[in-house]
Amino acid sequence: MALTRQRIDGLNFLLHGSRVLDLVLDPEERSAVITIAPTTTPKAGPIPAKAIVSLLPVGSMVVVLRDLEGNAPVRGMEPVRIGALGSLARQFRQPLAGWDFIDNERNFTPGGQRLFEWFDAAMPGSEHTLSFFYGVRSAEGASALLFFLISFDNARATDPNGHEIPVESFAAAGTGWKAVNFGKGSGVLEPVTILPDPVPPKRVDGELLGLVFVDTATDAIVGYAVGRASWDGRSLRWSSSDSVTYDIPDGLARQIRPRIPNMIRDGHPLEGFSYFSLVAVSPDVSRDSSKLVSHYLERSRSI
Repeated sequence: MALTRQRIDGLNFLLHGSRVLDLVLDPEERSAVITIAPTTTPKAGPIPAKAIVSLLPVGSMVVVLRDLEGNAPVRGMEPVRIGALGSLARQFRQPLAGWDFIDNERNFTPGGQRLFEWFDAAMPGSEHTLSFFYGVRSAEGASALLFFLISFDNARATDPNGHEIPVESFAAAGTGWKAVNFGKGSGVLEPVTILPDPVPPKRVDGELLGLVFVDTATDAIVGYAVGRASWDGRSLRWSSSDSVTYDIPDGLARQIRPRIPNMIRDGHPLEGFSYFSLVAVSPDVSRDSSKLVSHYLERSRSI
């Protein structure tokens, strides 16, 4: 199966915030297998306890230690044997940082001390690269980065029983938020939820629609309001609980998604609606939901 843009995005979100449990490079099979413990909740279904990401064929792999200036540290490490790659990758027990592990701007061989290097001289240039890194600190307190860089042509993800994991369910769709730490603050390494795909505005005609207001500075939910949506074939309107009707901007109307179970604010579930749309608010606005509605939406001039 070709590594499409959607599959790449899905793999990137699957890797985000995960912990590496093992890493095995098999030069004879030209494969690299990374076993991870994911944290990202897909659009549908549970989080897999383990995911096995297989890269093949692999053209090269390099592990580099570098200081914050990109140079080899004064006090480095001993070279790593191929059988020790797994213990090296998992010994830090840090969640993987970032959202763009495949074909990102870091996908070049950085300067520093090479701890491990393997390449297949007979293999032409690979189509893709995967990289991740750890922040490390020496016994003397000096900071450094440990980079892993693998070039490969294709990838698949399976569970420990060999069943394919549909990575497309981890791929975000639409503009704006792609993943949200519902009720968990703004820490980028916390478990995240991939938002369901948007639905057409006509789908929510007559349905209860929640407007969830999110602080752009912290990604925290600061309020939400529930009203009934109405679609006239051209535009979407939203009537509040006090029977005031507002126009839903086109951009917001095209980012309406089915409600998901784990929407929480301050430990309490957000309930009372079947669909929702996220509304970005500035940090200095009121936290009163009715004021947020009147501030960010315009009242309808005709009904």
